[in-house]
Amino acid sequence: MFDQILETLRSNGKSGAAYTKTIALAEQAMTQDADRAVAYGLLCDLGERFIDSTGRLPVTSVQIDKAFEEFAKATNDLKAAYEKGNAEETLQTLNRIASLGRTPLDLSK
Repeated sequence: MFDQILETLRSNGKSGAAYTKTIALAEQAMTQDADRAVAYGLLCDLGERFIDSTGRLPVTSVQIDKAFEEFAKATNDLKAAYEKGNAEETLQTLNRIASLGRTPLDLSK
């Protein structure tokens, strides 16, 4: 499901509307794949952070790409942590991404 979430964001233009679709998909994944619900919830938080940070403000393609790269890294890191099956590493990844989601989105470049 992590790949599908990321592809949804990519194929829908990485815009606020794309993040809204991504959030909906991650929410659906929380119920369908309850063992990874926390990870999907964190992806929802990252998507909401993008929407909250950009609102109706103009955003450049460079800023959109920067935000996408951050979201993609978080998604791929979560996927890899769950695939490895190491509980300690998974927890560290979850904690890092939880902290990221509480950090203001930096679109200054």
